[in-house]
Amino acid sequence: MEFWNKKVNVSKEAAARQVAIINKFPSGKRLKIATDFANMGINRTREWIKETNPNMSELELNLEFVRLMYRKDGSMDDKTWEFFKSKMEEKIKKNWGERFRNMMKENSWTYDDIAKMGNFKSGKVIEATISRGLPAFAKLAVKVYELSK
Repeated sequence: MEFWNKKVNVSKEAAARQVAIINKFPSGKRLKIATDFANMGINRTREWIKETNPNMSELELNLEFVRLMYRKDGSMDDKTWEFFKSKMEEKIKKNWGERFRNMMKENSWTYDDIAKMGNFKSGKVIEATISRGLPAFAKLAVKVYELSK
């Protein structure tokens, strides 16, 4: 009842009646209502992150969600956060590389083709750069390519 006491325009009687109605539901239905309500909040938070950061990948969105929901409020300690963040950053780096290679494959491009387009010395330079992590120009190329599909 604590939640209802804080709501405007909800009388204690109305709140008590709603709780009584919900309490008559089978436990499975009550659980479904609770999880649907929780998921609605989670999904809306993720939508907000995506709206404010439209170029984030799903993995980057997951990292930001955890930072906002658990790290920012202090419920995740420094050591756990650093471990989670490092693992996610590894996955994010790998994901960007996979997306870049997928863009190359779908366009039948080689590393040498990319080097010529970017005025680089050779395809080996591009391949080595990608293996260390996608630079901003390559992320931009991937994002533009994915949006154009």
